[in-house]
Amino acid sequence: MDASAGLGSKASLTAFFGAQETSGAQGKRVNSRRSYARLVPFAKRGGDLMAEQAWHTLRRSTAIVSLASSKSGLEEAEAEARLAQYGPNRLPEPGRSGPIRIFARQFSNPLIYLLLGAGFLSLLVGDKWDAVFIFGVLTTNALISSYQEYKADMSARALRTLVPQTARVRRSGAAREIPSAEIVPGDIVELESGMKVTADIRLLSTSGLRVDESLLTGESMPVAKDAAANATPETPPGDRLNMVHGGTTVVEGRGFGVVVATGATTLLGEIGTTLAAASRTAVDTPLVRRMGILARQIALASCALILVLIGLLALQGQGWREMVLLAIALAVAAIPEGLPIAVTVALSAAASRMARRNVIVRSLPAVEGLGACTMIASDKTGTLTLNRLTVEQVALPDGRSVHRKQWLDGHQPEGLTAIAMAAALCNEAHLTSTGSPVGDAVDIALLDLAREAGKDPAALLSSQRLTIVPYEPALRYAAVEASIDGNRRLVVKGAPETVLPMCSNGGGANGGGASGEIAEKMAAQGYRVIVLAEGNAHQASQSIAAQLNGLRLLGFVGLADPLRYGVIEAVEKCRAAGIQVRMITGDHPATALTIAGKMGLSVDRGSVITGSQLARLEPGSAPFRDAVRSAPIYARIEPAQKLAIVQALQGGDEIVAVTGDGVNDGPALRAADIGVAMGRGGTDVARGAADLVLADDNFSTIVAGIEEGRITFLNVRKIVLFMLATGLAEIGMFLGALAAGLPMPLTPVQLLWLNFVTNGVQDVTLGFGRGEGNELQRPPRRKLAALIDREALILMVPGAIVMTFVAVWMLGTRLGAGADIGEARNDVLLMVVLFQNAFLLNVRNLQHPFWRWQRQENYWMFAGIFSALALQVGAMNFGPAQRLLGVAPVGWSTLGQCLAGALIVLLVTEAAKAWLSFSRRDSSVALTDP
Repeated sequence: MDASAGLGSKASLTAFFGAQETSGAQGKRVNSRRSYARLVPFAKRGGDLMAEQAWHTLRRSTAIVSLASSKSGLEEAEAEARLAQYGPNRLPEPGRSGPIRIFARQFSNPLIYLLLGAGFLSLLVGDKWDAVFIFGVLTTNALISSYQEYKADMSARALRTLVPQTARVRRSGAAREIPSAEIVPGDIVELESGMKVTADIRLLSTSGLRVDESLLTGESMPVAKDAAANATPETPPGDRLNMVHGGTTVVEGRGFGVVVATGATTLLGEIGTTLAAASRTAVDTPLVRRMGILARQIALASCALILVLIGLLALQGQGWREMVLLAIALAVAAIPEGLPIAVTVALSAAASRMARRNVIVRSLPAVEGLGACTMIASDKTGTLTLNRLTVEQVALPDGRSVHRKQWLDGHQPEGLTAIAMAAALCNEAHLTSTGSPVGDAVDIALLDLAREAGKDPAALLSSQRLTIVPYEPALRYAAVEASIDGNRRLVVKGAPETVLPMCSNGGGANGGGASGEIAEKMAAQGYRVIVLAEGNAHQASQSIAAQLNGLRLLGFVGLADPLRYGVIEAVEKCRAAGIQVRMITGDHPATALTIAGKMGLSVDRGSVITGSQLARLEPGSAPFRDAVRSAPIYARIEPAQKLAIVQALQGGDEIVAVTGDGVNDGPALRAADIGVAMGRGGTDVARGAADLVLADDNFSTIVAGIEEGRITFLNVRKIVLFMLATGLAEIGMFLGALAAGLPMPLTPVQLLWLNFVTNGVQDVTLGFGRGEGNELQRPPRRKLAALIDREALILMVPGAIVMTFVAVWMLGTRLGAGADIGEARNDVLLMVVLFQNAFLLNVRNLQHPFWRWQRQENYWMFAGIFSALALQVGAMNFGPAQRLLGVAPVGWSTLGQCLAGALIVLLVTEAAKAWLSFSRRDSSVALTDP
């Protein structure tokens, strides 16, 4: 058969391929949701080549004919026509909002609507300074939030970096380099070691071709490709041996194939589409949901209160100006204007603390969200493990085993040296000028073994090699004939079932016996087992293959993708913190089970569910959700299934954090409540899709992030409690004054001064709190645990009631003593500032009394107290501020009354805190009593 004959006709194609393959399932449609098959819609795009096809099911001859191509490639004119028809081989770029749209979005909040209304009403009645204050507050909030949103994800754009700039194609019978964007369906692309794949390709010829697909499938080992392999419509991407996909990397070997999909129609493009669809829910973190609920509650309560009071004033015959002024004042009093800024500062401070602990924050709400998570669904390859093969165990022919830690500690039994030398001699890797090994992952791991055993890999690699038989999947072994000290030696490595029968001490023709049992035991432990053997070369004229018998078995090498440092301890800490750990991987179930056991997860064989089992269930259905929630390990999982698994876990009462590093993790990272990507070994896609990035790629760093997240929630809770308590007291003052027939105790401008300036410089300092020391010993919060619950109300209400009565008392006594309304309001304003100082001391620690000091004390809070006092005193003595706020210095008698009122607030709130602590201890004793 003339392999170089033209392939322009169907008959010649059949002649070329027919003897090498059998017909596969042709023309069958694939359910892309279940099998993640990439179907190329030529017909829908206006093409006339063929209808949608599952290319991995087609014969090579059928595929190349259907694409109207040939072995020599497309003609230039045809390629140009297809480029115009199908578009460039680029992934679509996501749309992005402009700065004006981002800024405008910051005003879509019920509280903002109320403040906008108050500002316009102030303009209506001529109070321009009130309006300036209100609009200034809103603008400041919007600018800060817009800046944070402007740094939002560009994850879909990052997908483009995985497609290389050039590719080698055949055009008009000649091979040449072209920009990858110009590749079209039907192009013949040549592949060789080190190349990145430019598009989805149906292979036509392979020679030892092995491809790293871990970024797409999660499979840690390179996949041996075979152009003649058959596949069914249900075959997942990781098992399509006759296909290569865009974004993957050729590890070794050569091959060529025909392009079947480009740009958005590739498997990589499909992931990008899924990623874009999932991004709509990415910001829906627990804190965002709680803050949204709180904002709606405050808005509704404020509107109801304003309407009731305006109605009462109207019945009393008050004028419209008085009613408008009251509405403005109540809106300003009820709405915590500084809350968005204070929460943003708290989250930013937490982001800085997390950065010092190697957790980089990309989305501020995710800071608190990680602390709220109840489950971590972690990718295995590159996240829990290093994604780097390492020799973890060596077994000698007599059954003795040596673990890596032992030989690193200097314990090297007799026989390990021979194994190390053989591992470096029979090796196809090479060293760069810097000494770094380059080549197949197995060969690199064997070179590392030689170095760790005290041998010089460079010297062994430079030995005189007379004949080399490279590793081929069909042979399942590699061999080398080398001249060592004048002697001709044979060294062989390969699969146990292949190499053991070559050995005189290997257990017989089938590789059974004691040696076979050693190999089986190591495989059962999750190792990839390689056998090494050696012998003397007999005749220079005889081929190596003819001499591969009667060899001496040197031993067994067990390779594994090792766990990252600290993973075992991190899993234990997660368990103590009430957080479940689940593992998602594209690896074999046995490998996944072994890794889970090493991590310390309590699992058995029934704990693993595979992608093929899930594929038989309808995503989103009750059986699918039950299967997902009952299994802690998910093996042989496809990219689309990762997303479905995360969504099924979220369907319960779980807050799910997802970790990952590859392209295949992108959609799940984006859809999760909290997405956590690896910073060093992760892809741009994973980092772009995530809310948090681990700078050290260490799973254990997540535990540090969880602790900081829980501290952040506590800080935000303190901020909300402080602001709502003081706001409640201000509303109480208005209601009390109205009931007593007194004028408004404070003007809208004075209220804004309280809420945004003196209050604002204090509440933001609560965001710098460093926790109360037992965050990781507490169980996770419920999915929608309220920021303000029963305990918060017990802490808030007594102090607010005291503030209300004392302020109304002071207003009434000042007016009764003949002071004008301005003087009375001046005294009330100072008293409320001191109330804030006292209450801040109360909430700095929600469990212990204010006089108890802790190691992680928040000294910023004391700076906030003194700053608020300094601002108030400065305003009382600074002319422009006096005129704007209507304030002036007070006498010693008034100051003493204000301090006495603040002390009462401090003691009453501490009494409430002590009662809560006693109740908690009492409940704990009752629960633990037999």
